[in-house]
Amino acid sequence: MRKRAVLYARVSSDDRGRDGRNLAGQLDMCRDFALQNGWVVVAELSEDDRGASGASFELPELNKAREMAQNKEFDVLVVRELDRLSRKLAKQLIVEEQLKRAGVEIAYVLASYENSPEGRLNKHIRATIAEYEREKIAERMVRGRRNIVRKGKIMLHGNKPPFGYRISNDGTNLEIYEPEAAIVRMIFTLYIDGDENGRRLAGKKIAARLTGMNISSWADQRPGKFKKHAKGAWSTKMVNRILLNETYAGTWHYGKRNATNYKINPPDYYLTLNVPAIISMETWERAQRQRKANVVEARRNLKRNYLLRRRVRCGHCNGSVNCYATVNNGNEAKAYFYYRCNGMLKNIANVVCNLPNFRVDIVDRLVWDWIKSILTDDNVLENGLRL
Repeated sequence: MRKRAVLYARVSSDDRGRDGRNLAGQLDMCRDFALQNGWVVVAELSEDDRGASGASFELPELNKAREMAQNKEFDVLVVRELDRLSRKLAKQLIVEEQLKRAGVEIAYVLASYENSPEGRLNKHIRATIAEYEREKIAERMVRGRRNIVRKGKIMLHGNKPPFGYRISNDGTNLEIYEPEAAIVRMIFTLYIDGDENGRRLAGKKIAARLTGMNISSWADQRPGKFKKHAKGAWSTKMVNRILLNETYAGTWHYGKRNATNYKINPPDYYLTLNVPAIISMETWERAQRQRKANVVEARRNLKRNYLLRRRVRCGHCNGSVNCYATVNNGNEAKAYFYYRCNGMLKNIANVVCNLPNFRVDIVDRLVWDWIKSILTDDNVLENGLRL
């Protein structure tokens, strides 16, 4: 009985223009290799570079191949070479082990590795070199982009500019787009000076007012993964993002967040570029002072206590966690309190999380008991004091 083969190809942004690295070329080589071995091709899977990375597990076509393997739909996975399957050794070993357990072998067109200590060592060396190349490529790309910014050119990585701006004709800087800039000024005015009655509005109230005015938002220009609300609908997060963005005061930061884990980098790592200001720096600083005052006031007016409020992040997607209460018919005695991931609630752009809800009374009790067990254990305290 002839073996069933699935062909897999992957291309990265750094592979463009390199001979044999394009998807069609990879699939042609894999197809010829499978036919030479007398295998019947049952599927051809290819991964392009839009958001894909050789180090990531979230590659749709590779995941599809793994699911097909679990369902016993083929016998051999044909790949051009090691770094097409993965450029990270740990992922390489995990994927190969999963396929092996499912009874699927992996055939590399440009190299063969015997199932022996020497063959596995050779494969691991090649995979380690591929991982090193990936890291060097990423390093060169980051260094090149930072050099472009140092020369005075804005770098958006293909993204659209912030709300209120457009890219200048020469592509080197931002320019003010007045129809949106007027909305930005209105947001800051409502926040720090107040509405027509002199009442300062919080982000939620400002979002409701803009939605009522049916004003197109930043996300309306970017349909798809960024758009989570109806056209003309604003969220509190959109408003808060504008209020926090120093770009509107004329200072644009590059490299503020880490591209890998999206955490804030140290300030001395930022690169700054002067851009046209929509509001004054004084107005922006007033908004930041107002935000801090609002936080203090919110804590003072907090209706319920949550032990882990603002202290935890989601273990699945690293998103922020919300404190949420459900009250039946306004009866506080029948209220239930939960910790919920904002990714699960679809409050974070391009993040889908399946973390379940956790009851506050159960989680808080477990955490507090754990803290007390540490603070009341003489051995733990003694060891801690020695460090």
